[in-house]
Amino acid sequence: MRLLLTLTGCCLSLLTFAQTTPQSLRIQLNYEKSGQYLEQAVETIEAVNTVGTTSTVAYQAGRSITMLPGFNAKSGSLFTADIKPVVSKTSEVSLQLKAYPNPFQQSTTIDYYLPADGSVTLLITDAQGKVISQLIQNESQSAGKHQIEWQPTAANAGVYIPIIESNKQKAVGRLVKN
Repeated sequence: MRLLLTLTGCCLSLLTFAQTTPQSLRIQLNYEKSGQYLEQAVETIEAVNTVGTTSTVAYQAGRSITMLPGFNAKSGSLFTADIKPVVSKTSEVSLQLKAYPNPFQQSTTIDYYLPADGSVTLLITDAQGKVISQLIQNESQSAGKHQIEWQPTAANAGVYIPIIESNKQKAVGRLVKN
């Protein structure tokens, strides 16, 4: 899902200074200087800030981006918010998950990458967190790329969340069934 807003009276901009991508991020900075800024979080971003007139700001998070009261994008600014998987920027490779086609009708293929051998659990929840399908449960798998097909015969159209866990790491995605 991508949200593109050109707002009057508000502009956001972000810079990433850390070596790692945080799980959650709360932004309270004012972006008054002209420029392009990017903020990323693996899970969520909450923003209470001002974006200057000539700034271009992008937020990317895996689960949610929330503009709280006090958020202000000035006229002439460009703000984008993308909900998509964000891989943690660490020195080691992390657990990864993606699916295609997405949106899907009959079935979708879930690709995942394991950075090390380990026990794997892969489940699908609905948007409320109820487990819909347990595709893999505590199965020992080798490091590398893997793939599984999900064919939800009884699932209604809607949003579903694939969650994979292995070696104390967790990756979350988002699926849309038409």
